[in-house]
Amino acid sequence: MHWLWNFFLEKRQFSWLLVVSLLGLGAYSAFAIAKESAPEVVVPIGIVQTFYIGAPAGDIEELITDKLEDDIENVDNIENLTSTSRDGVSIITAEFSASADIDKSIQDLKDAVDNAKGELPRDANDPIVTKVDFANDPIHVISISSNLTAVEFTKLGEDLQNEFESVRGVANVSVSGTRERQVRVIVREESLAAYGISISEVSQALAAGNLSVPVGTVSTEGVEYSVRFEGKLADISEIESLPVKSANGQPVYIRDIAKVSDSVDKEYSISRVSVGGEPAESALTLNVYKKAGFDVTEMSAGVHAKLKELQSEGGLLEDSQVLIVFDQGDQVKEDLTDLIEVGFETVALVVLCLLLTIGWRESLVAALSIPLSFVIAFIGLYASGNTINFVSLFALILAIGILVDSGIVITEAIHTRMRKLGDPDLAAKQAIKEYAWPLIAGTMTTVAVFAPLFFLSGIIGEFISSIPFTIIFVLMASIFVALGIVPLIAIYLTKHSSSNRFEEIQEEYTHKAQEWYRKHLVAFLNNRKGQRIFLWGLFGAFIAALMLPFFGFMNVIFFPPEDVDYVFIEIETKQGTPVQQTDLVVRAVEEQLYDKEYIEAFSSTAGSGSSFTGSTNSGGKFANISVTLNKDREESSAEIATDLRASFADIEGADISISELSNGPPTGAPVFIKFSGDNLEELIRAAEDAEAMLESVPGTRDVVASTKSNATEFVLSIDRAKASAAGVSTLAVGETLRAAVFGVTATTISRAGDDIDVIVRLNIDKTTEDTAATPDITLEALRNLEVPTFSGETVLLGSLLNERLASANAAIEHEDKNRLVTVSAYTVDGVTASEVLATFKARTGELKLPDTVTISYGGEAEDINQSFTEMFIALIVGLLLMLAILVLSFNSIRYSLYLLLAVPYSLIGVLFGLTATGLALSFTSLLGVIALAGVIINHAIILMDSMITHKASTSSTTTLIDQVADASVSRLRPIVLTTITTVVGMFPLSTISDFWSPLAFAIMFGLTFAMILTLILVPTLYYRAEKKKADRALRA
Repeated sequence: MHWLWNFFLEKRQFSWLLVVSLLGLGAYSAFAIAKESAPEVVVPIGIVQTFYIGAPAGDIEELITDKLEDDIENVDNIENLTSTSRDGVSIITAEFSASADIDKSIQDLKDAVDNAKGELPRDANDPIVTKVDFANDPIHVISISSNLTAVEFTKLGEDLQNEFESVRGVANVSVSGTRERQVRVIVREESLAAYGISISEVSQALAAGNLSVPVGTVSTEGVEYSVRFEGKLADISEIESLPVKSANGQPVYIRDIAKVSDSVDKEYSISRVSVGGEPAESALTLNVYKKAGFDVTEMSAGVHAKLKELQSEGGLLEDSQVLIVFDQGDQVKEDLTDLIEVGFETVALVVLCLLLTIGWRESLVAALSIPLSFVIAFIGLYASGNTINFVSLFALILAIGILVDSGIVITEAIHTRMRKLGDPDLAAKQAIKEYAWPLIAGTMTTVAVFAPLFFLSGIIGEFISSIPFTIIFVLMASIFVALGIVPLIAIYLTKHSSSNRFEEIQEEYTHKAQEWYRKHLVAFLNNRKGQRIFLWGLFGAFIAALMLPFFGFMNVIFFPPEDVDYVFIEIETKQGTPVQQTDLVVRAVEEQLYDKEYIEAFSSTAGSGSSFTGSTNSGGKFANISVTLNKDREESSAEIATDLRASFADIEGADISISELSNGPPTGAPVFIKFSGDNLEELIRAAEDAEAMLESVPGTRDVVASTKSNATEFVLSIDRAKASAAGVSTLAVGETLRAAVFGVTATTISRAGDDIDVIVRLNIDKTTEDTAATPDITLEALRNLEVPTFSGETVLLGSLLNERLASANAAIEHEDKNRLVTVSAYTVDGVTASEVLATFKARTGELKLPDTVTISYGGEAEDINQSFTEMFIALIVGLLLMLAILVLSFNSIRYSLYLLLAVPYSLIGVLFGLTATGLALSFTSLLGVIALAGVIINHAIILMDSMITHKASTSSTTTLIDQVADASVSRLRPIVLTTITTVVGMFPLSTISDFWSPLAFAIMFGLTFAMILTLILVPTLYYRAEKKKADRALRA
């Protein structure tokens, strides 16, 4: 392929035109490509969520979850079906196979749910089917406080939701801290008795009086007209005037038996906001979500513009206080700025190293290869639908240290030959002739080691897929730049150059280093015993390095923790706790936050879990607080989380957990234990025993069993003999009870485009006139309710009911339709999930599980094992691909295996280096090992190619040791230069993020050790092989 690269040298005008065109297209791609915080991971999971407010978990399981699961299990491509039934809500999770078309699978899921709708309770809400999106964290969290009534506050929330959903790029907006608008029909029990009307007749009258239907068509004078009957209710006065039935020949209207009011639902969520340690004020909270694939910075700018418009004079928020609690748009901009600064720092350090070693012209030539490679790579990233996020930006910075190697090697080669030949054109052509194939082979081996990362499974594979995409695009661009463009630039800059004193000093020190290396290499190659000690010592050091994680000298974790600007507090009170009672616990937590100087602001919501932690929990016993930390604080977010846990230790009546915003994909609790079987009582006992055992394992915290919040419930059952004798139906009893306690949704009316429920409820609680208040109801009051008989008379409900106490499950979980209970735990700093699980597994005999209960494990430990195994397989596959490329290049399996030896032996430097610095072996450090393999093999290829070429081109009078030494010395400077520039280039990356620093350190330690290894091991192995070959030839 030398003709291709020579073509660019000979057709220079065309080459410059091509360069300008690529730069323009690359610059456009860099600006046009979508930008976001984290990669948008497409996970093949669908969620079916169904609300049946007021129903306990057991009824939710029987009436909703079981019915839906029967239809959903028949959907194609479902690999795993799980569900949770808790008070008032059923959540079913369908995980599809990775090869499934997710959009088609979601549609099939919706069709299955539609088939099952007819079997669900009439009062249950329609099931909602959604697709899981890893990037579906809120982009903005906005808290708004205002001096408004409950109804006005709810209306404000609805208006703001509509306003922000109109912003380009916004997918949806959720509102918390407000109450749903309702029309309440509070029926007087005594009026029902007086007129002989049942509660179901009231509901039926409302439904029958609110109806619009198409009538058909009529023909007039040969023209057909559509006819539509419009009977929809419009306002409260029309509801009050609806007739229910006739009594004594006179119609009985709704107003005669009930009070109708424009009201709001009872409080299901309570929100507050505090800024700068000020007392928290009541607020509504908006969570703003982004459309998939949309540029987060563009959407964020649109939200800010809309907010400014709403706060202007005459706007909805003119008299309201607004706090942006979380702004991912600003965070992305900061991340982009930080990473771009690191990129410039890396380039500057690389240029400085080259300036000190080979001169300013050559350093400029090599440095220009970086932006040129980047802009060309942006074309590929944009065309392939990738985005700019913190993972791909990191990959670009990582690529600087790799891509510059080719440019340095070519630049150094042209520099050396210019000094010998004096002709820039001839020097460039000779450099290309000598280095083209080794550089192409080296680049292809690096591509080969990154390519298997495409096949990592699950969320992790999706999360890091932009790394191989980015690296491969950059590498392909870099080889084109190094062989096609760098020689052009080098010729232009060096054509009229002349050496100066600084360059002479550089050459003098280079010559001294080469002489020193040659002297010691020759001595070593003459020392057979020293070689054996060296080779066996390497093998021993390799085994010792591999033992470091197994003997506890270094920790093994999934993703390293990072200092972030947000922490999230989740609160769970006892089962059955109303939201108002949970809010008292929230206020106690808030009291602990006011005097914390490291806190800038916080927003609290009682009634749901945090969307940032992936929680789907909702209900009165749940609450969450989003805490924004001061950016100029001294404490890390991990230290703050520890301090807050200590501060909350004395708060009783709730489980309080604290988590930090993670840059990695969600993995759930580090320790996760599952018990499955049919007998719920056996499962509950197993979970409770496992919870107690896990709490006793050192290093655990926040141990929670899914059965922990189980409570007690009243079960009212009908005495069928008495009911039959009295002439009372089960339906009448059930409707009367639900209307008294919760209320019945009779119909809906439309106002300003919004559907508002009309709720019918008995006024069983005589202590309040507030139609939106939660009724204060006793069993005695339920016993005294009157229920109509078939004859029109009434009987007391208490005469027909049996009462008993029973245990109530807070949540009933299923996995593939089998019942499941779980126990989860987090670990304290310095303790890994694997260590906790190993201790727990050693004691599982103490649980004495029955044969009908099976135990399995998940969480971070399982994720670590799976991902580390897949990473190891990816590395092995990469090495095999590298071997194939090397054999193709050198036509020798032996020499190829010699080169590959440098890759596993580099782990000596990596593992001992990480141990010495106290860093853990993590997923990101393993990524560093894979990146390291590509760089190391490039050095080894250049050195091996030089020795083979040198031996073939020198006379037979030159000894083998001299041939090997001369070839090695000729490659000393490019190998040392590329190592120094890569290692120095990793320094800024090692300081910007705790998440990625293990990768940078792995490359620095491994590459430094591998440079020494390459300069000694490869010549030694080559010399020993050629010596044996020569000795055999002499004997023959």
